[in-house]
Amino acid sequence: MRVLRLRSGLDTKTLFSRLGKADAVMMRTGTIGSIGEAALALHLAQRAFANKKNIARQLKYEFLLWISGKTDIASAMKATAPQDKKEFFVILFTEREHENLLKSLDVEELPLGLKQEADPLALEKISLSRI
Repeated sequence: MRVLRLRSGLDTKTLFSRLGKADAVMMRTGTIGSIGEAALALHLAQRAFANKKNIARQLKYEFLLWISGKTDIASAMKATAPQDKKEFFVILFTEREHENLLKSLDVEELPLGLKQEADPLALEKISLSRI
């Protein structure tokens, strides 16, 4: 997994369209506060697939469910959708997507601005979101 903070001049519809083909998701800044939160959500999504407890059919959408604390994909996408198309996070689930994605999105990579370690309450919120 790789987390990127990007800026783009493209409209939101074009961004979502181009990103939809990649093994990645786009989220508004502020959705996560640390790399640890994203790592936990990915771990829980992968574990849900391994235990056949997944809700989504694709890992990227299962990740959104865990990170947002929602149980349906539409509300998870709405809760994490970028409000400002100028800056947003992209979570890449396969490393090979990086260069091609940056070219197709016509973006500028920004400093990540996230903590490495997560706040314990943020981790608890993610891990308990399905109870």
